[in-house]
Amino acid sequence: MKRWILLGSVLVLLGLSIYLFLPYASFESIEEILSFSFLIFSVVVVFVGLYYNLNFQTRQKIKTLQNRLSMWTKLSYHVNQVGDEVFNELPIGVIACDETFEVKWANPHAKIIFEQKIDGKNLKDISEKLYSQANSNKVKFIVDIKGNQYDVTYRPDINFFYLFNVTEREEVRKKYSEQIPALGIIYLDNLDEALGSLDVSEQSSLKGEYLAAINDWAHLYDGYLKPYSDERIFLICYRKNLDLMIEKKFELLDKIRDISNENKVRVSISMGIASWDIDYEALGVYAQNAVELAEKRGGDQVVVNIQNQKIIYFGAKNDASSKSSRVGVRINAQTIKDFIDHSSKVFIMGHNQADMDAFGSMIACYHMAKVSNKPIYLIVDMDKMDRTVQKIINIVKDDIKEILEHMITTKEALELLDSQSTLMILDTQSPKIAMNAEVLTKTEQIIVIDHHRVGDEGFNAMFSVIESSASSTIELVMELLGFYNMNEEIHISPVEATMMYAGLVVDTNNFVYRTGSRTFEVAAQLKDLGADTSEVKTWLRKDFLRTMEINKLLSHVEIFLGHFAFVVTRDIYDDRILLAQVADAALQINDIDAAFTISRMSEDTIGISARSFQKVNVQVLLEAIGGGGHFSVAAAQIKNRSIKEVVDDLKNMIELEYGQGGEIVKVILQEDVKGKGKKNQIIEVANGYGQFLVNQKKAVLATDEALDALEKEKQEILEANQRHIALMKSLKGEIDGKKVTLGIQIGKDGKLFGAITTKQIVEEFEKEHHILIDKKKVELQSEINSVGIYTAFVTLNKEIKAQFEVHIVEK
Repeated sequence: MKRWILLGSVLVLLGLSIYLFLPYASFESIEEILSFSFLIFSVVVVFVGLYYNLNFQTRQKIKTLQNRLSMWTKLSYHVNQVGDEVFNELPIGVIACDETFEVKWANPHAKIIFEQKIDGKNLKDISEKLYSQANSNKVKFIVDIKGNQYDVTYRPDINFFYLFNVTEREEVRKKYSEQIPALGIIYLDNLDEALGSLDVSEQSSLKGEYLAAINDWAHLYDGYLKPYSDERIFLICYRKNLDLMIEKKFELLDKIRDISNENKVRVSISMGIASWDIDYEALGVYAQNAVELAEKRGGDQVVVNIQNQKIIYFGAKNDASSKSSRVGVRINAQTIKDFIDHSSKVFIMGHNQADMDAFGSMIACYHMAKVSNKPIYLIVDMDKMDRTVQKIINIVKDDIKEILEHMITTKEALELLDSQSTLMILDTQSPKIAMNAEVLTKTEQIIVIDHHRVGDEGFNAMFSVIESSASSTIELVMELLGFYNMNEEIHISPVEATMMYAGLVVDTNNFVYRTGSRTFEVAAQLKDLGADTSEVKTWLRKDFLRTMEINKLLSHVEIFLGHFAFVVTRDIYDDRILLAQVADAALQINDIDAAFTISRMSEDTIGISARSFQKVNVQVLLEAIGGGGHFSVAAAQIKNRSIKEVVDDLKNMIELEYGQGGEIVKVILQEDVKGKGKKNQIIEVANGYGQFLVNQKKAVLATDEALDALEKEKQEILEANQRHIALMKSLKGEIDGKKVTLGIQIGKDGKLFGAITTKQIVEEFEKEHHILIDKKKVELQSEINSVGIYTAFVTLNKEIKAQFEVHIVEK
């Protein structure tokens, strides 16, 4: 109706306009009147047409909107019905919480799941697992609630939880997991050797006892056994039975050990078990790698490698988290190999006046570098070699032509060295006594291997192997050599082995000083390589003139304070071995605790060689005058001082340190003093020794001002330590639980092609997690010899260790 009124109004206005216009219009003919009328009619038609068209579109839009509204009204009803069904009838638990995880609402099924009234309760009181996962910002996880498994989806933006019962799915998954095969390889270690002395009947009986024990144990876990030699047995079982073995901690180890103890034989068992959802060929490789790892760790243990789990050890003598020496040696060897493989050339150098330990180590390192097919150069200035070394090289020169061909002078080395070269420094950590200090400036890729105590000055090395507990550098290098190349044996000639053995003998003084079980293991290894011990004795034998010279020097021995022998001469002796032999001979005098040989080595250099028994620390005494060494073996070279000054200083220190009587004073140590105390410790000493420590700037008198300053310093250190500990704890939280994945190629025989180093691990960790870790602080739980999950420990300080997983996968 309104549309018609509007249309009529428009037409009336149009007619009125024409009526008012006509008096003023003048038409001269009927044609003009008709034209004007047609124009007015056309305007009216156009206007009416536009009006109806617009009106039609409006009606259509309104109709469309009315249809949609009707559809939405109907759909809303059905959606509401479905929503009500989801929230109230379907088996989906829905929980709504506030910011403090207090339950504000739960649908009926959620209340059925928890079998209690949960509205108004804190989520932590309802389900600790649900709360902890949500509090850790996990959005999808599985929880166990009253024996049922639930997939949980958490919406942190609205604090909603959706719980779906997946118990049946998880049971199927569990059953499948339990049926995954586990393949084990069992070795009876040392069986033939241990039973070799028994008669046939005793051997058969004892073998039967071992096999019966293994069979009874396997029968408990429904395992299938198949021997493939007297000492090798296959074991096949299900994963669920392997889990039971793990739970019982492989009690077979104790059973085998008991049988061996009862029969007084040294037979143990090593076992490797792998359980992965892969084909049997690959599974067999993993099991073989596991049993080899058990053997390398010393046997009498089980190594278990389960897919997506850390490698587990049972029966190992060392704690699983501790670093065994063999694992450490292997990692060091592989790290050195990695550096050498990526270098352009390899240079090997010892210290000035290199002895047989240094030269023998150079020979061993030559064979290590030879494996990597790099150009190798032994830096040797013959005038800077020990006289004994010169003598031995001259004797065996026809038998070590290959070594001699690779020897160059420092002058030649300076021309060949470049920034991509690797320089190996052996038997010293001090740039001052390196064979040539200028060589050190030509490359930053320096590797140091040494057995001396760390001094104040050292090389800026990219990698170091330093163990002051080792008897010699030969001991360290031979251990590294055993793990440097696992694919093929490194050949060392009998003459070379004999020269290395000579270095071992010289540094231990015929296995008297600083020897341990490792020392004798290396000696046995060199003997197996053909070392001639009688030849070494011949090489090191004193000639007539040397013997007479030693006796001549000993004839002037002076006994100081009843227990200290001084052999002092103003003659020039540039033979350090001779000085050491004189000190060794003087130490054999009854009641002597330490012996010192002091002579000129040149016009401006005084040499001291010191030897002692356990009562006297000659290392500390000689360090005070610029020397160093070990507790019972030390040496020093002092320039631009007189013999009398050096002897007086040494006697003064001995009297202050070991003399009796005198007033007692308190001093505050400014650095660690072996046998006396640690830095900042307050100790009581004789007045003379106290003044000596003060003069050496190793201590200050414990005055009131000094004590106040010490207390303030301790407080500052305490606060700094607390800040550091807080920082390390924070860093531990960032590292713990994380993982890195490294791929490695596996050869046809199942062995790893290459090695995983701590350098690779920390680089991958930084790449994945943006946290930089010092590779020197990373320690692997065990060597990496197979795909699997390994644990890496990071020593952040003495008390804080973080750990993360290293996943090794096949490329």
